[in-house]
Amino acid sequence: MKDVKPFFVPPAALVQASTWAHLVDDEWEELGAYVENWDYRTRLRLRATIEADVDAIRTAARLVDASPLVWSIGWRATDTGLLGTPSLVPFEDGPWTFELDIPADRAGATIVLSRRLVLRRDRMFASAGEARWAGSILWSDETTVRLTGQGAAFPTEVIDFRTLGREPGSSWFLDLPAAADVPAMGSMILLINSADTALVGAVTRTRRHTEIQQNLIDAMEEGVVEELVRWALARWPELADAEPDSVGSAARTLTRRVLPDPDAWTSPDVDSMALKSAIVAGARGIGFGRALS
Repeated sequence: MKDVKPFFVPPAALVQASTWAHLVDDEWEELGAYVENWDYRTRLRLRATIEADVDAIRTAARLVDASPLVWSIGWRATDTGLLGTPSLVPFEDGPWTFELDIPADRAGATIVLSRRLVLRRDRMFASAGEARWAGSILWSDETTVRLTGQGAAFPTEVIDFRTLGREPGSSWFLDLPAAADVPAMGSMILLINSADTALVGAVTRTRRHTEIQQNLIDAMEEGVVEELVRWALARWPELADAEPDSVGSAARTLTRRVLPDPDAWTSPDVDSMALKSAIVAGARGIGFGRALS
């Protein structure tokens, strides 16, 4: 349904907004419906450009009195409710290029990117049909992006558990370092037992998983998140000072996204089943594991 406003707005054709792009390995790539291979350690760098006819827009909106207009560029996470501080850019001669930097620990499973042209402050002498109040939206668009694509959150390797001395009857093993300040890259790996051919088939298939395969992946994801969160909680006080890009920093970021109040779960007497339930629910909330319909 069309949004009918109580004041004049410019025709949409007077604004040409580019699609969003995101930075991948120092190159800008067009942003799709989801960020491929995103994980909880990935900081999002986004960019967009807008072209608009300033004079024509002011004339159409009946705002030829130099009332201050600004572009407001922002984002919000739909699952956590977190809002990013919008970037405000004066509506003067364009084109305008905007960039957003979204920290990994604030992004949710899905984010909404918003672009708006708004009135910067109240107008004391507005005529009928003219925007009067600060924040009045003259033009806007939104883009929804999922941050939980099909990429693995951890490096994964299929291997014969008997050669490693691991329990041959287990399906997977999350290999984590003992020290928190070890660089995350290359220091933690998800090992898949080659004897579990069903799970191997599921994790090596890139698309169109069967229902059984998806169930196997979902169960493993929930278990892996639980292991990493429990690892973090056991070291919680020291993780506040963990080096950037370390295992400790990555584990702390994930834990803060999964558990609203991690400090409440650090007691050695915590109910283990209650903690498991909270972790699984939190993991599902950010896109790991099975989604309840």
